[in-house]
Amino acid sequence: MAKNKSGKNTSNKTKKRISTIAMAVFVCIVVAGVYVGTKPSVKVQPVAPATGMLIETRPILTDAVFTGKVAEAYRIAAEIPKVLDSLFCYCYCKKNHNHKTLLTCYTNKHGSKCDICLNEVFYAYDLYNQGKTLDEIVIAVDKKFYRPYRRA
Repeated sequence: MAKNKSGKNTSNKTKKRISTIAMAVFVCIVVAGVYVGTKPSVKVQPVAPATGMLIETRPILTDAVFTGKVAEAYRIAAEIPKVLDSLFCYCYCKKNHNHKTLLTCYTNKHGSKCDICLNEVFYAYDLYNQGKTLDEIVIAVDKKFYRPYRRA
């Protein structure tokens, strides 16, 4: 048996146990480093699958109040609320106006004044009409509209 620095005997089992723990710690550090070092992805809590309930519970403004492409955006919001409720709004109204999801922009007049909100809705609707899954829509919208947050 080998002796440690204090002169006591150590077994191979102890060495293996220490080696295994050290390796596990190393792997955890590497994984954490990779996770922290990647581009921050925006995590949006999707519609609760078991209940089908929306995160945003306020009613969508009627499209009758608006005209043109703005009215169309509000009509789309009423047609596919679960999709919009699963999307992050890249005008960063969550940080600036405490919005919950892209759907929140259409519970008030914010969506009518913001080109980012409007473009996200039209893009998501196009993907929805192409038969894309909710996951595919979320990934595509994130990929197209992601931009780093900058305080104004």
